Amino acid sequence: MNTWWICFIPLMVLLIILSQQSKETNKSIESKIRRQKGDPEMQKLAVRFIGKDVLLNTVASGAYDGVMKEVVDNAVVLEKNGKETVVNLDYVIRLREYPRNKRGKRKSLIAE
Repeated sequence: MNTWWICFIPLMVLLIILSQQSKETNKSIESKIRRQKGDPEMQKLAVRFIGKDVLLNTVASGAYDGVMKEVVDNAVVLEKNGKETVVNLDYVIRLREYPRNKRGKRKSLIAE
């Protein structure tokens, strides 16, 4: 009886697991390098909104709003009610001008 397949199957499983780990490691290294360099495209887009009332959606914590004051070192400074908030552009998913109603006032409910 041939028993070579008993040794072959665990080796194949091991190779598959190692290749998956290698892919994940490469992906994390690339994202770390990208975070260190910053995202120049998002910075260029954010500069267009300086001085406007904006709404930022982020990956983890939801949304930030306020008047965009400046874009510095891959971060955005927002001011609302005299308080400043700094948001890292690496985690910004969506950046848009705050929606307004017919009278020019902020909409109270934002439908996505």
